[in-house]
Amino acid sequence: MATATAPSGFGRPIWNAIKGGNQVHGVGLVPVTHTFNGHSGDFDRNLFVTPPATEGSFKVESASIAFDTAVDDDGSNRWDIQLQVGTVSAFADLGSTALTSSTDFAANTAYSLDIDGPEAASPLNVFLAAGDIVRVEFDETGTADDLSNVFITVTLFLRHSPPGR
Repeated sequence: MATATAPSGFGRPIWNAIKGGNQVHGVGLVPVTHTFNGHSGDFDRNLFVTPPATEGSFKVESASIAFDTAVDDDGSNRWDIQLQVGTVSAFADLGSTALTSSTDFAANTAYSLDIDGPEAASPLNVFLAAGDIVRVEFDETGTADDLSNVFITVTLFLRHSPPGR
């Protein structure tokens, strides 16, 4: 299961090199992008399944979401959107604050999804273990806009550290 603590593959020399802008062979951000049709009612979509440890280590850095059509909701009729990590049977939020459509979403505009990494006061499980699934969850409150005819694009940025680092 994912952890809030960095595994040995995410050591200080690697992070210092990345933050300093130095080239570190094989270490960097990996974008994972999914575009899919929305749905009416609560739903979720898997974005990434962590490969075996022989492929290296992964950390969730950031994520954004965009809609091809404006989503027009209000406080009592809205979508709450969260990035989550887990296994087939249990998932936990990666951020403490859901992105909510109570203030509307403009078409073709990227919105950040909350992720509480190691720099947060209460870090969540952003360091992935083999077999972990990262997904985006949509919870409908009241009667939110029907997303069935809306194309949604989620871009997930993962930090990758090759095996043996």
